[in-house]
Amino acid sequence: MMKIKVIGSGSMWTKYNSASYMIDNNILIDIPNGTCKNLYRMGINPLTIENVMITHFHGDHYFDIPFYFLIKSKHNSLTVNMYCSKEGKRKNNSLLKLAFPNSAKDVLECLNINYCFKDKFQINDYQVQRYLVEHGRMKPAYGYIFTNDDKKIGFTGDCAICENVEYMASICDYLFCDCMFVVGTEKHMGIDKISALANKYVNCKFVVSHLEDVTREELKKVKIPNIIVPEDGELFEV
Repeated sequence: MMKIKVIGSGSMWTKYNSASYMIDNNILIDIPNGTCKNLYRMGINPLTIENVMITHFHGDHYFDIPFYFLIKSKHNSLTVNMYCSKEGKRKNNSLLKLAFPNSAKDVLECLNINYCFKDKFQINDYQVQRYLVEHGRMKPAYGYIFTNDDKKIGFTGDCAICENVEYMASICDYLFCDCMFVVGTEKHMGIDKISALANKYVNCKFVVSHLEDVTREELKKVKIPNIIVPEDGELFEV
């Protein structure tokens, strides 16, 4: 059984943590600003996390990398497996040097950081496939599907409606997905797009995220049974 904790379900401009998820206390999907603090508040030690997946390189999806790297380097839990686009190593190292210019070299020499840029890979018992999604001018941006036994769990990251998002919705049991706005744009999905997907793919449960406050309130009025509006810290067992 996969255990998925919602670390953050909000957009930047809300009291909710920025969009992020943790799987089985060992896999983190996106590591936005404040993630390490949020994990501690939820009783989770970041040291237990060895796998970090970054959907795309906007600040609200990876700006806690320096703090995660630093705390890992100070303990015996030195392995980090990073799953991201090819630019990830350069961006992570640059951010670390900006945050801790006097310590960055020692941190990087201490850690065992393994980068994976593949479209298909395995983490623990899960087969993982990544898919390109549309997120305005931010390229590449990825979604991921985890498969274990007969279950498929998808994570879109930030995205507009596109062919791969529709495909993910068509095959997943759960889809943790962007729904930032009331009306979707070329960068983010909205209630209009999520509602259409939920009505079309009734066997998929859509757990919405990256929510603006007004979107969260409007979604609570939508009476579509397979759309779920989560709270930060909520746990899904699939």
